[in-house]
Amino acid sequence: MSGGWPGLVPSIRRFFLGAASAPRAKRRGETSTPTSSTYYEGMPEDYRWFRQDELVRRCVVTNAFFATMTAGFRTVLEATGEDVDPGDYAYVKEGVDEVNKRVNMDLVLFVSQVKRSVHGRAGFEVILDGDGSPSWLLSLQSSRLKPQP
Repeated sequence: MSGGWPGLVPSIRRFFLGAASAPRAKRRGETSTPTSSTYYEGMPEDYRWFRQDELVRRCVVTNAFFATMTAGFRTVLEATGEDVDPGDYAYVKEGVDEVNKRVNMDLVLFVSQVKRSVHGRAGFEVILDGDGSPSWLLSLQSSRLKPQP
């Protein structure tokens, strides 16, 4: 059989599974963004690697999502002694929960997990309201953070 007939098995496979499509996985070293672009020259090496490699980026973001967003977090009061009742300090838990909601702690934890995976460190500056309570957390540039001695 010569010509355009591919055969019975390939025809059935195409009928049930659909037309052949290009593979989704890329070859090793192939990226979805051009690596020779001048856009990436000013980026730190770790962040450039995160931006250029789609597989790495998806893994880091997925890891951060499951670590922070799936179950969320909740504050828990722990008694410091046997004679202390955590119920007496419920106002502390309510205050902490209110601040966490105001600064969007779920997103802050997600961003810090991504930055930790890419740069190895993450930092935030606490921005205060006029009354001295935290209003939001400003993400700092991780490549410039240095540990204090």
